[in-house]
Order: sequence, then C-alpha cells, then structure tokens
Amino acid sequence: MNLVKSPLASQNPIQVKMQINERKRIFVIGDLDADLTKFEQALCSVNFNPSEDILISLGDVIDRGEHSIALLARFKELGVHMCLGNHEHMLLESLLAGDKSYYRLWVENGGRWHLDATDEELAFVCKQLLQCPLSYYVEYGKVKVGLSHTTHADWDWQNPTQDIQQAIGTLLWDRSLTKEKKALINPSIDFSVHGHNTTQKPYWLGNSYHLDTNYLSGKPTIIELSTLIKQFSSM
Repeated sequence: MNLVKSPLASQNPIQVKMQINERKRIFVIGDLDADLTKFEQALCSVNFNPSEDILISLGDVIDRGEHSIALLARFKELGVHMCLGNHEHMLLESLLAGDKSYYRLWVENGGRWHLDATDEELAFVCKQLLQCPLSYYVEYGKVKVGLSHTTHADWDWQNPTQDIQQAIGTLLWDRSLTKEKKALINPSIDFSVHGHNTTQKPYWLGNSYHLDTNYLSGKPTIIELSTLIKQFSSM
C-alpha cells in the first residue's frame, strides 16, 4: 500500500488537545460498524444529553453495516468528536487518492455500500472524515487520557511524531500491543483508550483500555471517562 499519496497528509491533524472540566460528563464509544440502531441504543443506555455531555468516537464508524452515511450525519447533528479508524482511512485512500490496493481491501472489508451512494453523499462523507484527527489528548481535570483507534506501546502522547505515515500506521492499523498481550505502561500518558482489536469484553492491558466489542458481542461499548478513571485508580 502506498501511503505517500495519502490525503491525510495535508488535512487530518495527528493529535487534537482538549481541556475539559471534570464536572462535565465525557463518554467514549468504540467501533460501530455502520449500525445506527445500536448507536442510538448506546446513547439511551447512558442517558446521553448532547447539550451537556461530550461524546468521543474511536473510529470505524463506517462499513459492514447499512448506515455509514446516516451515522456520520447523526454524528454531525450531535457534535460528536471522532477519531479516524482504519476503515475511514481506507475510504479516503480509495476515493480521494484513487489507490487501487486500498480500494480492493476496503470493498472486501465492508466498503461495498459506497456503490449505491450518490456523489453528493460520498462528498459529504469525505468532507466529514477529513475533519477528523487521528487522536485526541484529553486533559480531564488532572488526568491525561489518550484516545485513538489503536496504538503502539511506545507512542509518545506528549510529543507525537509529525511523520504522518508513522502516525497512520500506529494510530489506525497497529495490532502489536494486543497480539503480544504485554501489560506495558506507556509513561507519556495516565492511560489511553482504543478500539480496532476485537474482544468479547473490554479489558485493561497495562495502562491502555480496549473496547472494540461490537463485532464479537454484537453490542458496541460506551463508557463514561470518569468510570475508567475510577477503574484505573483502583488497579
């Protein structure tokens, strides 16, 4: 795959920093796989209030399901903060960079829905995704939390690389941390939260939390950041 042509290189930021008052409720949600119904159910389960609460998505919102466009439209309506996932990356490389290798991979892994979409709908999708960063660095009171689709054990949250190719590989595609199952501590962050690596139940691995439950359990995980802080503090 040729990442040199990546449309991410000139537009998508590698990291966005957020400072949020700890009295405000922040929720993090994992991979949705284009299922609007499950997304709405997840919001209801935590009594999400878009006028008061903050929601951050860890990417892989699109593909496999039937509601890729509708979900992104709903995200825009609710003001959801969204990281790119590898499925969004495949879409951008396919539609904007015309990369044939990415296109084959995307279509084989749930991207066929785009064949029935209009040019206007695909333009809307691309515009939305080009506004998404690869990661968020959240200062929530005194706690510093990293949020991205996936990560590597040595990713520096305090001083992230500006090499877009390295960042794409680390934050959108890497599986080494969960494959090796090593409970490593990343010293550049209090803890981080990620999707991408499918699991029946969310789990801690060192100071990283992994919650991509939708594909295996049939239900996406949504969790309040304050709950994770309490969990991490008690370990």
